[in-house]
Amino acid sequence: MGVANLWKLLMPIGRRINIETLEHKTLAIDMSIWLTQFVKAMRGDDGRPVRAAHVLGTLRRIVRLLYHGVRPVCVFDGTPPLLK
Repeated sequence: MGVANLWKLLMPIGRRINIETLEHKTLAIDMSIWLTQFVKAMRGDDGRPVRAAHVLGTLRRIVRLLYHGVRPVCVFDGTPPLLK
């Protein structure tokens, strides 16, 4: 998935920002990336995947964005564009 070489293309202008700078802005979120991250990363003390990790992780991030005044728009994959 993803657009081939996208990060290489964006590297010259990409930079980290503080979440506070996004206040009163709308942010598009690639939900497939978030869901995959949480399923792979959230593990219990025994190393096993946390049940419903994708729901818990997404909810926590959405709540954090809302707390900082960011309006999240969740984007789910549709038909892959020609660039993929």
